Amino acid sequence: MVRPVKPARRRDGRPGPITRYPKDPEKYGDPANWKYPVHTPFHARAARRYFNDPRNRAKYTEPEQAYIDKKINEALRKFGVPIALGPSATEPEAATIQADIPINKDIDAMTLEELLLAFLGENRLASARHIPADQVHVDKESKSLISGSVKEYSVVIDIAGQRVEHDCVDFRRNRARGKLLCKHLGAFSLRIEPKTATALLRRLLHERDRWTFE
Repeated sequence: MVRPVKPARRRDGRPGPITRYPKDPEKYGDPANWKYPVHTPFHARAARRYFNDPRNRAKYTEPEQAYIDKKINEALRKFGVPIALGPSATEPEAATIQADIPINKDIDAMTLEELLLAFLGENRLASARHIPADQVHVDKESKSLISGSVKEYSVVIDIAGQRVEHDCVDFRRNRARGKLLCKHLGAFSLRIEPKTATALLRRLLHERDRWTFE
């Protein structure tokens, strides 16, 4: 059994945390280099996905790999997210966004329908479409902020601050499973001006690791 060893500082390491990311190095799989943040269920799953890539693992020694694996798995357990057995294992019970992007599809060429399918999947998108229009309200729609409500739940999309706020239980569960939107946010996206919604979802897909979902 390989004994975990904390990775040392390296040339390709980040000089510090990215804006809006944790300033505590212990909230990273690789603390010395500010890599593989694990401070939320979504980021912990993303860290596992990226570190499963052989190209990323090859940058570390086997003991260092064991250390990062341990940190990521500890975070996944903390958030109650199923852990794959080994770096190359898959987790079909918790499909990620990537699995729903059409093969060889350029994100900037994806239609609104394709984007919604990538974020929601067929079942939740169908549920989103069934939410009555009079229960979806867009109160503000600008270049920096979109806000409103769906049923009794609030929606705030802070584009300038790269933050999505929503208060339904399904939204929290989805984040832990690698999905970023729920049926309410899907219904909300369908009420926004189509070009705005398409541009927003494309940006979310491109920048999903830099946004905060809470």
